[in-house]
Amino acid sequence: MLGRIRFLFKYETVFRVEQPCKVRTIPFGVLLICLVLSLGFDPKLALASENPQVQAPSCVLMEATTGKIVWAKNPDQRMAPASLTKVLTALIALERGDLNDKIKVGPNPPRVEGTRVYLVEGEEATLENLLYAMLLNSGNDAALAIAEHFGGSQQGFARLMNEKAAALGARNSHFVSPNGLSDPNHYTTSRDLAVIARAALQNPDFRKIVATKTRPWNGQDWQTTLINQNKLLWKYPGADGVKTGYTTEARNTLIASATRNGQSFIAVVLDEPRGSVAEQDAIALLDYGFSHFQCLRLAKKNQLVSVLQVEKNKKIDLVAARDLTIVVSTGTKSNPVGELHLNSVHGPFPSGTQVGEMIFKEKGKVVGKVPVVNRQAWPAPPPGLAGWWLRLSLAFAVLWVLVTVAKNRQRARGRSVSSRSRTARIR
Repeated sequence: MLGRIRFLFKYETVFRVEQPCKVRTIPFGVLLICLVLSLGFDPKLALASENPQVQAPSCVLMEATTGKIVWAKNPDQRMAPASLTKVLTALIALERGDLNDKIKVGPNPPRVEGTRVYLVEGEEATLENLLYAMLLNSGNDAALAIAEHFGGSQQGFARLMNEKAAALGARNSHFVSPNGLSDPNHYTTSRDLAVIARAALQNPDFRKIVATKTRPWNGQDWQTTLINQNKLLWKYPGADGVKTGYTTEARNTLIASATRNGQSFIAVVLDEPRGSVAEQDAIALLDYGFSHFQCLRLAKKNQLVSVLQVEKNKKIDLVAARDLTIVVSTGTKSNPVGELHLNSVHGPFPSGTQVGEMIFKEKGKVVGKVPVVNRQAWPAPPPGLAGWWLRLSLAFAVLWVLVTVAKNRQRARGRSVSSRSRTARIR
């Protein structure tokens, strides 16, 4: 049963809060029963004085560290994504393959419509090169070659895509192709695309590829320099991804990401009339994010929270089990409270056991929780006089049983030998 700290042992609180994004001094204090942290922020995302001016009928701005949507417009409206689909294709390929994997091109990729890198049947290319071709040049043939390699067919890979999207929480999406060519059954939302892009950006190989501006391409029938179609890499400070898209049905689509001072935002805009308008909308969203929001780390994995005195000369460190970061509005001030709640703990138990949690509140509302675990094992207490007597009694009891069993077996063997002797004399 979870409750506030019960006085089963002595303890001292040593918890403090870090802020990894924008530097700001955060005071902290200690209470005897609960840990109170003066963080100097408002956990509610306050309404900004002005909203970003965007034309996109559907768009999302996500803080990348936490996955928090800080601004949105029709985020769950189903729409065609065009080549933004390739972000999911790349994520699946990177999870299932190795960059040095050799992929042999079948008969279908050379016949695909739209933008290509002119693969030919029988050509071999590494997964790494195909990913660059797909994500920089938006090669539809490269996407299909990857899909057939990992899924057996386009349909097989589409099943993997839908399974992965559902696992990520992108539940308003359905994919039928790895490249995003128009199909009435191929759709997603700006929210789902932000979720997918955030997952992909956690892969260092993906981050490196989508942040690359140019790369040589030496295909069997085509040699050129691939140029990243995401122009924000050249024009927006801190831009580091992700992907552009276009079809007649979807019009211009864009996922843009940028990082400044350790903080990242992801902007998704769909159904834009022109590519330049998509870029302007993405810039407006990113500017809005960097100027109105910041993330605060309330806890860091393995950060010391408290110390328990479990025996006269034995202490156990309690630490945060994971990172905990929240998004807050800039310029607001409040005094949330962090409370250390412990279970009714009694040893012994191994290290890494959850013994409670830190609960952060503001005006009575919970803004974050993090499990608390013990760093060292809680050892079993040494046996007292009664314990030693019990152990000796058990040892004697076991010894008596063993001796009795041995004697019974010896007697049984003796009776067996005597029986055989009598039988022999009778014959």
